[in-house]
Amino acid sequence: MKVIFVHGRAQEHKEPAGLLVAWSNAANKALTALKVATLPAADVALPYYGDLLFNLTDKVSRESFQSLMDKGAEATSPPAEEQQFIQELVFQMAASQGISKEQIAIEAAVNVEVVEKGIQNWKIVLAAVRLLNKINGVGATSIELFTRDVWYYLTNKGLRLKINAVVDAAIPKDQSCMIVSHSLGTIVAYNLLMNRGSRQNVKAFITIGSPLGIEAIYRRLPSDTKPRRSPSDIPVWFNARDPQDIVALYEIPAEFYAGAPIVNNFSAVKNTSENHHGIVEYLADPTLAKAISDVFSPA
Repeated sequence: MKVIFVHGRAQEHKEPAGLLVAWSNAANKALTALKVATLPAADVALPYYGDLLFNLTDKVSRESFQSLMDKGAEATSPPAEEQQFIQELVFQMAASQGISKEQIAIEAAVNVEVVEKGIQNWKIVLAAVRLLNKINGVGATSIELFTRDVWYYLTNKGLRLKINAVVDAAIPKDQSCMIVSHSLGTIVAYNLLMNRGSRQNVKAFITIGSPLGIEAIYRRLPSDTKPRRSPSDIPVWFNARDPQDIVALYEIPAEFYAGAPIVNNFSAVKNTSENHHGIVEYLADPTLAKAISDVFSPA
């Protein structure tokens, strides 16, 4: 069986072979601790799109955000639909960290009703980002760039198709395989699976630190099927998250993704990385390792 690792964002300028080794070593260390079979090097692959994503979004995303942060409240806000998406995501991240709407209003020097009613206001978005930036392990720039990278993947078809092509080329068409995806990579993998002609050779869909449970992202998934549904013909969908992971804000609700397989949420991972989102730390979890082993080496 082939194991396809699908990485997330912020992997630019990294050596693809080194990433594959890091993922494999982390998974195999956990599998070894369970005294089960490890993943042979010949059976793992990690399609690399880190530089492609960075290059496609660099000018429109990073430079734009840096200008907005430098200018603060005086900056011209993003287009309305993009701003709405960023605002929804940032407010949900703030709530998950215990930041109240009242605190955001005070930081932005606006009436709390502006925040409570969700009125589009770039000033309050920046205020929420500043408050998040004060929390250990939560970086303002990383939050904004995550929302922007996700936004461009969801809404820019040209960018999406180029990234999809890289990942899809590594997924076997007939050979049995499982997909182990992380962060933005879970959105990429989901989109690919929903657009595949046949999924019968895919034996498991493993999502780790996934934002697929966030409604702002769910509503904008580029799928032609409504309501959204689970990737049928795949026997297992296992979702692992640390509740303190600011990207994996919520479990993936079964009601969001109709049909089988019903997603099995495991929300007791203790990710020891600073932001509770690191993939190597996720792969160290024994329950996640067992989920991988149960598919790769069934008893």
